[in-house]
Amino acid sequence: MIGAGNRGYFAYGEALKAVEESRVVAVAEPDKLRRERFAKRHGIRTEDSVADWKVLLSRPKFADGVIVATPETVHVEPTIEALAGGYSVLLEKPISVGLSGVKALKESGVDTSRLFVAHVLRYSNFFKQLKSLLDSDSVGKIQAVEYTEQVAFYHFAHSYVRGNWRDSTRTGPSILSKSCHDMDILTWLLSSKALSVVSKGGLKYFIRDNAPERSTERCLDCPLKETCPYSAVTQYLSDSVDWPVNTIGNDMSLESRREILRTSSYGRCVFRSDNNVADYQNVIISFDNGAEACFSMNAFTTSKTRKILISGSHGEITGDFEKDSINVELFSGEHKTYLITHDGSRHGGGDREIIRDFVRYLEGRTGPLSTSFDNSLQSHLMCWAAENSRLMGGMPIDPWSLAEL
Repeated sequence: MIGAGNRGYFAYGEALKAVEESRVVAVAEPDKLRRERFAKRHGIRTEDSVADWKVLLSRPKFADGVIVATPETVHVEPTIEALAGGYSVLLEKPISVGLSGVKALKESGVDTSRLFVAHVLRYSNFFKQLKSLLDSDSVGKIQAVEYTEQVAFYHFAHSYVRGNWRDSTRTGPSILSKSCHDMDILTWLLSSKALSVVSKGGLKYFIRDNAPERSTERCLDCPLKETCPYSAVTQYLSDSVDWPVNTIGNDMSLESRREILRTSSYGRCVFRSDNNVADYQNVIISFDNGAEACFSMNAFTTSKTRKILISGSHGEITGDFEKDSINVELFSGEHKTYLITHDGSRHGGGDREIIRDFVRYLEGRTGPLSTSFDNSLQSHLMCWAAENSRLMGGMPIDPWSLAEL
């Protein structure tokens, strides 16, 4: 495991604990507390628990696979080295923050057929059921898709105003870091090539001009801290230390959390942060099978979910990801509801399922994962095209033209 933070420890690490056939033999993580926590959880020897991933990958091959769960700015280099060392790699999305990372992978000469991207939504029972319905032509020829990612106000404030993904110059645009999952789902569901991307949106609300009167630079000092819906005090200093609270530091004591709010970006007023990523963005994608998709990333919702409407020539499908519910209504009057079940792990069970499939692949029990590097490239090109289109006022862009740059 390269990277033992939120995704490495809580998502993939815990998923691996649930897969009997797997064992983590080494971890690389620069944060000492996180590294020791992961090593203890997985029974990893001291010599195999290191700060620098280069130490592990400089050794002769000693495992079957590598999971790269580092921050996205550190995705490409360890992935290239792991592939060069003969490992199969599961890489946390996105592949890279920009096109240069994709180019580096392609130009490195490594075998990218052993590289898989952790587009975990494909592995959720919800989206697998949707895929089955579309592949069986249950509502006829697909005409249009309306798909919304409701990020939730508190999630967006945590991750994209105060958190690691607030600055596009460091981690890429929010449409990439948050929604390349969703571009991948559209590509997968429609089994089609994107021909054109048009996008509008921007950073509309979390700016200094919208700061309430009497608000202060930090929430701890603010007279509005008990009533503001975006207050860091109410978000991080309650009795709960579940996500997202457990991502702001290692020590979850109340005093430690207070100190984090005093000194880090997590304690800033959301209207006075150094964020620059879009908080609302619409994307229209035209596919070569004739379908049109309209995708929205919306920070201003109470629910954290994904909702979808698929319009076919003979009926429609609606679904709510968090409610685990899919409805099929045919124009003939027939109706059917699918109630989805899963194991309760993150992303509708997708985190655990992709790990289980990766382990089976390493064992030679199944073929390559569907989220290969080649299959995952289109979703990233769609995101970069969307951001370019947004910055150019909604100009249509062929995402595949970016692959030639």
